[in-house]
Amino acid sequence: MFIVALLVAAVGLIGAAEASAKKFATKDGNITCIMRSGFVRCDVTKHTWPPTPKPKNCEFDYGSTFVINEDNQAAFGCVSDAIGVAEKYGPGTRFQTGDNVCRLRKHNKVYCISKISRANFAVSRKFWESTF
Repeated sequence: MFIVALLVAAVGLIGAAEASAKKFATKDGNITCIMRSGFVRCDVTKHTWPPTPKPKNCEFDYGSTFVINEDNQAAFGCVSDAIGVAEKYGPGTRFQTGDNVCRLRKHNKVYCISKISRANFAVSRKFWESTF
């Protein structure tokens, strides 16, 4: 009976963690993001800009994902999966988890910033810029 109670409690915690995550996409669906407390990740499906050189220690996909990590640093992400489907939102929509804020801008652009370090990135199909 004790083990069953632990399993129920663990499932409840997992559900709570998923519920605290925010997933969203630009109106055209090209950029999909997920935010959790202390972490932001945005995947860009199609883009015309070249990424920075792939780090030698990255075994996975690189160059189409931006993150603000747990250390409040912005960077290209090295990822082995996709965020998946998310609800689409228009310009002016704002999301916040913990100290990270993302805003959807005109022309399907996403801007995310760490309120602690001020590290940030802005990304769209045609360009990217960041403080990293």
